[in-house]
Amino acid sequence: MNALPHPTFEPVAESLTLEAMRAAFRAADRPLRQKLMAALPPAVVEFAGIRMYVDPRDNYTDRMIWLYGQPPEMKSLTALTEVVEGKNAFILDIGANCGAFAVPLAVAAGKGSRVIAFEPNPVMIGRLGHNVQLNGLGHMVRIEGCALGAERGEAMLNFHGNNFGQASLLPVKRRSRSGGRLVPVRPLLDFVQEAAGHDVSVLKIDVEGAEPAALGPLLAAGGWLPDVMLVETDHAADWDSDLLGMIEGLGFRAAMQAEQNTLFVR
Repeated sequence: MNALPHPTFEPVAESLTLEAMRAAFRAADRPLRQKLMAALPPAVVEFAGIRMYVDPRDNYTDRMIWLYGQPPEMKSLTALTEVVEGKNAFILDIGANCGAFAVPLAVAAGKGSRVIAFEPNPVMIGRLGHNVQLNGLGHMVRIEGCALGAERGEAMLNFHGNNFGQASLLPVKRRSRSGGRLVPVRPLLDFVQEAAGHDVSVLKIDVEGAEPAALGPLLAAGGWLPDVMLVETDHAADWDSDLLGMIEGLGFRAAMQAEQNTLFVR
């Protein structure tokens, strides 16, 4: 009779090492964190029944999930989760990043739901796709590898330091810019007809100050509108149009402000 294999303690050792690295990074001051960042290991983090592959070296959202075990915008995420939970939902995630909103919302939504996740950064497209597959959501989440704007075309996506989540179609200060990539641009209006047949519709947008170009044409068209919008309003003072006035003029009210976002309900 063959002997039973010896138990392995490698997963436990890896877990302890990861927790030790998290503790050291939390305790470090900003200059030391900058030095440690390049050595932080990617990991699969589990929270609320969701699995997320994150790389803390190149993206703030990944780093916060790696460090604290959950996405950094939990109040905003919870508010949208409550809207779609168990319902046949149509969800537009504009600036999907690693999937910190798209994946949990897809898990929470009911049968027949559809998530369209827009992410133009090639690196983050791959990570987003991996997280969709990790959670078995390939039948529900479609990834559109494009930015959004008023017209079809292409534009330069400017990268910001070691944070892919701050990539923007707007100019980035020279000292902070770390290259860029030409990406396709599509109008949001090309996608909204897919909302038909769903019970509730949700739009989340976080595109580092380019919200008027991505969202404005939809609001001005006078047609379909989502039931709920979560808009990053941190850059509102720098917008080149009164996007907030447009939103409020269409019958939306601000129901919550949290984590640099405003939740609008119609």
